Amino acid sequence: MLQTKKQSGTRWKLAIVLLIGVFLVGMAASLFTAAHRVSRVVDSDYYSHGLHYGASQDHAKNAGLDWTIAAALSGADLQVQVRDAAGAPVAGGKLSFEPQKNGANLPTGSLALAEASPGVFRAKRPAPAAGELHGTLRFTKGEAVASRKLVLFN
Repeated sequence: MLQTKKQSGTRWKLAIVLLIGVFLVGMAASLFTAAHRVSRVVDSDYYSHGLHYGASQDHAKNAGLDWTIAAALSGADLQVQVRDAAGAPVAGGKLSFEPQKNGANLPTGSLALAEASPGVFRAKRPAPAAGELHGTLRFTKGEAVASRKLVLFN
């Protein structure tokens, strides 16, 4: 009977050594993976990625974020130029002026500007007889959208 107890004690020792060995191999593999594969969580620019996460996601979805909208009054007309990041005109979209409704004598609804030449849009000046007009220029082309705040003085 003594031999049976001795054999079962050897099995337990072997099982414990095997479990410790599996644990050490797993820990070594984890440390090796952590040392050679850098996660964005331990990236040196971790906080910068977090601060600009929304902007990078929006930029991936909206090509119009790089477009510039320049507005000018040309006599009785409002003239707006839309250009891409390279400075080339963006043709074929729709441009509207949406006045801010903060006072009397303001037009209601939005004013659609017609494309006079590629990337250049024109419409009659939407300002009241005297004062200033606040609003937003909104340009859409497909899924891309660009907008700009605008103040017109009379």
